[in-house]
Amino acid sequence: MAIKMIATDLDGTLLTSDHRISSKTKKALQMANKMGIKVVPASGRPLPGVLPYLKQLNISGRNNYAILFNGGVVQRLTGEKLISNDLTYEDLKELLHYQKLGKVNLHFMTENHYYTMDRNLSIIMAAASALNNMKIRVRDLPQIPQDFRFIKAEFSGSASEIKDFRENLPKVFFEKWNTSSSGISSLGTDTIEVNNLVASKGLAIHQLAHRLGFHENEVVVFGDQGNDLSMFENNNFYKVAMGNAISDLKERADLITKDHDDDGIAYALKKIITSQV
Repeated sequence: MAIKMIATDLDGTLLTSDHRISSKTKKALQMANKMGIKVVPASGRPLPGVLPYLKQLNISGRNNYAILFNGGVVQRLTGEKLISNDLTYEDLKELLHYQKLGKVNLHFMTENHYYTMDRNLSIIMAAASALNNMKIRVRDLPQIPQDFRFIKAEFSGSASEIKDFRENLPKVFFEKWNTSSSGISSLGTDTIEVNNLVASKGLAIHQLAHRLGFHENEVVVFGDQGNDLSMFENNNFYKVAMGNAISDLKERADLITKDHDDDGIAYALKKIITSQV
């Protein structure tokens, strides 16, 4: 298998539990980059939340790319947008209506800011803002213009609150938007991430690979959680599930590697790249 592109999730995949890239994983990806293989983050994060890690891998410039907001945006690392699948003011009003079905917070994101209507900012919101280098703006609905567009929304709360909320949501909710979970965090919190129905990591990787002239069977994907599922539903990608991945990914994987705290990406790339030399 000739690899032309590696697309990797960040949290729980590329990054360790304390949000670092291990030295072995760093060396493996730097080597892949030197071999001419495109290394592309495929994350729920915005661009400011991925750039510091790409800098560690010596990946920069307009000829490198990032898949962001779970596929809601594909950008060059210089900021130019290639693909954008937005949500609208009307979507926001509907999401606020559904928020009433549970004890959950709702926040929503543009490329540059987190927005919330909760003036008592939760620890979840503060942590996400710090993690992604994004400022928080508190706005009431009347303060938001009707032409407002955003990329992703998140319902967040404790794991039990999100479980109850999900059970209260009607079928039509899941038919209208692309929804996923990034998994229960170290704080014991969980999220339901909401994107435009046509936005997904899997589709964004397909579109970027096509743009770069790569075949799908030249793409390796790494993931661990529900928001990575669309990558694993493409039978042409070579799919690597982390050792800490959910069962839905492991069942679809071509390879199950070690977990993210045990150099899982480095371990897998050694196997894959050695097999093609």
